[in-house]
Amino acid sequence: MLKSVDNIDKILFSKEFICNFKRAIKEFYNYEEYMDFLIVPSIFGGKALSYLPILSYTDRNSSDIIDLLELSKESEYQIRVLNFDYKNFRDGDTVTMRINIDGRSSDEILMENMKSKYRKVIKNSIKKNDFTFVFGNSRKFIEDFYLVYSDIMYKHGTPPLDEKFFFELSRKLLECVLFYNVYDNENIIASYCVFIDSNLAYGAWGGADDRYRDRLLGHFAYWNIIKDLADNRKIKVFDFGRSPFGSGGYVFKHRFGARAVKVEIISSQESDIYSKYSLASSIWKRLPRKITDLAGPKLCKYLVDL
Repeated sequence: MLKSVDNIDKILFSKEFICNFKRAIKEFYNYEEYMDFLIVPSIFGGKALSYLPILSYTDRNSSDIIDLLELSKESEYQIRVLNFDYKNFRDGDTVTMRINIDGRSSDEILMENMKSKYRKVIKNSIKKNDFTFVFGNSRKFIEDFYLVYSDIMYKHGTPPLDEKFFFELSRKLLECVLFYNVYDNENIIASYCVFIDSNLAYGAWGGADDRYRDRLLGHFAYWNIIKDLADNRKIKVFDFGRSPFGSGGYVFKHRFGARAVKVEIISSQESDIYSKYSLASSIWKRLPRKITDLAGPKLCKYLVDL
């Protein structure tokens, strides 16, 4: 059993951020709106209410959705929230991984959050590599991010969002969206899209080139992100993003001292999203890249589970 999270860890997205994010995806996908929900059409002709598409959670927690359930009770729906009281985690549970960085420097986080062997790994990743770590939201940064992101999504068997979507998010949310990029000389080798919302930083998408795994690229990239958030920004919580509990991604994030918080996907049709799409994912990985790059971004509009 894991320890329950403290009050700082219970920070959610602000209502202002959710309102702006909702407006951005509504306009990009031309979604209709019903009260607090967006209406996501199905490729097969149906539709579902979503609060909200794409994000793993919003400004609501699991005890604050009575009104949403009442509004959606006669419809297909999906609501994504965090359950801070959930403790008995099981392998495969949908969780998001968080570290408390409130008022602490990166050096303090390194000493207080990580075991000595992982501190050594972090230090080695910095010492042994001369990678360039930069961040921003220029067109070049987004284009380079998309090269990494689309490749990772293909390997995971998941349709990628449209590159234009990230340009639109950056335009609509401005300084709330940062792209942290890592280069080996001129080559992009890792990139992460991070939402900055008041006290919360959320790692929404991204990853690292597998060919650099032996050079500890993932540790290098994430540690530099944490260092920037802790030393240069007034952030209280860094959320690494969603992972299945017990998975390789979960274990990697846990090395940084991140703790799991349950992501509740409350739906009119209960299902495990990781098992639900396992067959579709395996098929997607076998399709030619040209087809997935063309069809994937168009398909995303119709996937309420994305």
